[in-house]
Amino acid sequence: MEASGSFSRRVMWVIWPAFLVAGVAEAVFFTVFDPFELHFFGATLDVSREVIYTMGFFGFWGLGIASSALTVFLERSPWEVNRGASGQLPEER
Repeated sequence: MEASGSFSRRVMWVIWPAFLVAGVAEAVFFTVFDPFELHFFGATLDVSREVIYTMGFFGFWGLGIASSALTVFLERSPWEVNRGASGQLPEER
């Protein structure tokens, strides 16, 4: 039971800060750049501002999730890294 609680806690450690950073990043980015002046592989984006804002938010959120997930992955203790699928250390099996 504790493993699932730990997993859901770690998911929130990843998703929530990424959500907050995505909101700030989108606000700063679209304060500087007009959505209709953006180009994607040389072509203009022929969609509404709301669609561009939404794509930008999810793009920034994805980058934030990747960054937070890498941090959570790298902060694991040696015990968590070395335990097997059974949740026990190799010498306890």
